[in-house]
Amino acid sequence: MALEDLREKKQSYIETGRNILAKADAEKRSLTAEEQGDFDGLLKKAKALDTTLTRAAQLGELRAEIERPVQPLGAGLIPASENGMIYGGSRNTRPGEVRIYKPNEAIAEQRYTGPGIGAYVRGMLTGRWEPELRALAEGTPSAGGYVIPTPLALQVVDLLRNQAQVHRAGAVSVTMNSATLKMARLASDVTAGWKAENAAMTYSDNSFQQILFTANTLIAGAKISLEMIEDSENIDAVVSNSISKALALALDYAALYGSGAAPAPTGIKNQSGVTLTVLGTNGYSLVDWSKFSQGISTLMQANVEGPFGAIYSARTAGELDNLRNTLGDPMRQPDLVAKMAKFVSNQVPNTLTVGTATTTSDAFIGQWDQCMIGYRNSMTMEISREAADSTGSAFTNAQVWIRAYLRADVQLAHPQAFNVLTGLL
Repeated sequence: MALEDLREKKQSYIETGRNILAKADAEKRSLTAEEQGDFDGLLKKAKALDTTLTRAAQLGELRAEIERPVQPLGAGLIPASENGMIYGGSRNTRPGEVRIYKPNEAIAEQRYTGPGIGAYVRGMLTGRWEPELRALAEGTPSAGGYVIPTPLALQVVDLLRNQAQVHRAGAVSVTMNSATLKMARLASDVTAGWKAENAAMTYSDNSFQQILFTANTLIAGAKISLEMIEDSENIDAVVSNSISKALALALDYAALYGSGAAPAPTGIKNQSGVTLTVLGTNGYSLVDWSKFSQGISTLMQANVEGPFGAIYSARTAGELDNLRNTLGDPMRQPDLVAKMAKFVSNQVPNTLTVGTATTTSDAFIGQWDQCMIGYRNSMTMEISREAADSTGSAFTNAQVWIRAYLRADVQLAHPQAFNVLTGLL
């Protein structure tokens, strides 16, 4: 039997058991002997399937680990279609060493495969917990409501990283164990030269500099009716995806355009040392791929080796896709451009001003593993039935309010690894 069929059968046992409890509860009585026997039998069947599913998952992970090709640190860009993440692995670091995660490495130590945030909220409301969540739900709520357990919150962090285009392009994640983190980066290439015997050697100055990660707070919230929580079977996906998507979009914009004015990070376009290429005094309309070839060439002349990736708007993606040669056929991409990974983000606006043009856009070209997103610990998620603001309250509106926040910053290991083409019409 397929794993999905086993999961569905397990869920049917659980739902049938719930119905038995709900009927007795509605009639304000205890379970009959027959009902108790049915309930115990269903629970036993569900636990037996749980053991089977756990073993199957372990075998699948072992097979994936054996078949996964070994990738050296700093390997090529992760393909946009590769949504899987590597869990576990070595987490041992020496004192003072910072753990850096590649895009396909999960921050969560182990994959959590049980019910998600929606099921946790439902359990909090009704007291009917999924077996996998019962242990996580132990304890009392905080002053502001219930705090989502770490295994669930970390899954949302990894889901966020999977949805953020800067991470899909190759940006790495840096763990911050305090509100600030200092790291060294290469400010300019170290020079080498020949020297005569007994002659003094001239050393390059200021080749390295220090960068400072400062944790800035990013918040997303949702208001959900009690009816939706209790009745919607897909509440896990709805809650997790909506929150992670909102945070991913905000993180994308901060990484690309953040002003640096507190509390926002400084984005790539506003970081010192990044190349800004203005394509035209009053904007530029694409007629071929030459500007992208030149943009890559500029980085290569600065000793940036790649691999390269580009992030641009959906409008720019359409313009590039519609480029035609004189015969009306799709225009061939030059070799440098063809090798470059391409990503689309609606966080890249089409309303920027260049000269007299007010409808221009940008294209970010770079070696994206040189972009670092610092995460202060993990994400904190809270749920409350009593929270309120100036427009209403969860209690009076019969809602559950969910607040998720993380603290993050953006820094570049090598600013010269990025070139922003501005003025695209």
